[in-house]
Amino acid sequence: MELMQGIEIHEKNIETGIFQFIYPFSIENGLELKILPFLKEHGFSFFQMDQLQKETAYYGDFSVSHREMEAYFLSFTNKVLFPHTEQQKGIKRYSKALNVNALLKTELVSIPFQIASIDVILCPFELGFLTIRTQIKESMELSHALEFAGRFRKLEPRNDIDKKTQIIFKEKEYGKVNDFVYNVLFDGLPHFFEDIQSKGSYFETFPFFEDERMYVQSLLSIKEEDEICPADLYRAGSLCGITSEGAPFISAGNEEYILDYLKKNGYHRWAPLTYFVMEEHLFTCLTKENSRRVSELAGQLYGEFYYGILLNLFHKIVLLKLGHEYAELNIQNNNANMEKLIYSINSFTANYFSLELISQSPSREVFFLLRKKFNIELLYKEAKRTLSSLFKYQENVNAKKESLLLLLLTLYSVIGQMFGMSLVTSDFIGKIKWGHVLKYNPVEYFALIVAASGILVSIVLGLQSIREWLMDRKIRKKWIKQTVMSSTKEEK
Repeated sequence: MELMQGIEIHEKNIETGIFQFIYPFSIENGLELKILPFLKEHGFSFFQMDQLQKETAYYGDFSVSHREMEAYFLSFTNKVLFPHTEQQKGIKRYSKALNVNALLKTELVSIPFQIASIDVILCPFELGFLTIRTQIKESMELSHALEFAGRFRKLEPRNDIDKKTQIIFKEKEYGKVNDFVYNVLFDGLPHFFEDIQSKGSYFETFPFFEDERMYVQSLLSIKEEDEICPADLYRAGSLCGITSEGAPFISAGNEEYILDYLKKNGYHRWAPLTYFVMEEHLFTCLTKENSRRVSELAGQLYGEFYYGILLNLFHKIVLLKLGHEYAELNIQNNNANMEKLIYSINSFTANYFSLELISQSPSREVFFLLRKKFNIELLYKEAKRTLSSLFKYQENVNAKKESLLLLLLTLYSVIGQMFGMSLVTSDFIGKIKWGHVLKYNPVEYFALIVAASGILVSIVLGLQSIREWLMDRKIRKKWIKQTVMSSTKEEK
């Protein structure tokens, strides 16, 4: 037993430790089609629900029921999450089984782990996700398991402890987690990430999203005779590993604060055997169920909970991206970007967003609690307000343009009727009577100028309309590829 800042910590040993790390990335514009041959060349397979042999292919000692995954979501959501072909719109998953062993080493601990498989998730809006499925194969202290998750999720070291963390794989040492992730697990993939050279790193950071740290989804199982106390749940939800002296660490010293934290971020429907803790950066299940029930929970973790997290992350990042584009938009000088933003919001709403996503299920509350943690509804309301504001601005601009055009045409019509265009048009029918033209009086010259300029204006307006129509058609095809088809063209 350790006493940390007034909180008693009773160290537990975990029987099962599963950690799934998820990280978003932005795909370089124009490289969506090229990334697919790369993935297939490097052993990634397109994930399809009807391939039942894949239920045990990517999850180490556990399995996932495709039937239960499909039943968890409504049909609208299933079409987005589980497209039947690579040509259909939606979120496309490419998986690769590894089953390799590695070692995370710090100054105080060495933690062996297995990487069962990795995913590359390709999404619309030039967005993607990397997933790394890891499992701790040996029984160890809960503090060490949390230390592993806390260190591995940090792609770039931020303090001295992080800088002394190493990944040892096949007798090679990697001083940064991102060196191991991008040079070993996803070797070559960073070439498709957005703006990698100008930023001097593997990827362009999202200016609206937490960078350099992976989202952690975990399942931690302790012995059935042990008791899960609030301090254990708080530590699991905050990834509190060990101190600089190697003792169990907890980042809070007030019991009331911990209880309030668990009330806001916990889900206790299956207490006292199983608890969930959810935050924007973490989804943790801590249980002391028997091995059969742990296998069921692992199936949920890799199945419906995994896709629920992906869907919420996708919604959140796209909505944040749209909000960021609106903040960066110069409405007066860039009408094309305004049109694109309007189209993107409408496309996102029509193709990928719905308030009802989950079918009736005991785990339905878990999904919506997670959705609440991501502030999805609030972000969506902001997007709708943005859309309304852009529509009003566009209506005002179009109204002014139409008024100006109507005024111009009215002036030509009125002036033409006043002076009578027939005064001069007869001289230009058939053979032009240049002698008459040279003898025009001022009124006739004015009528000629009005008629000629009217014809010229009509031709210019016509050509401009055709040009705008062709450009709009070309641009919209590009928008459709980015926001709907993602990486492949839609089948006709």
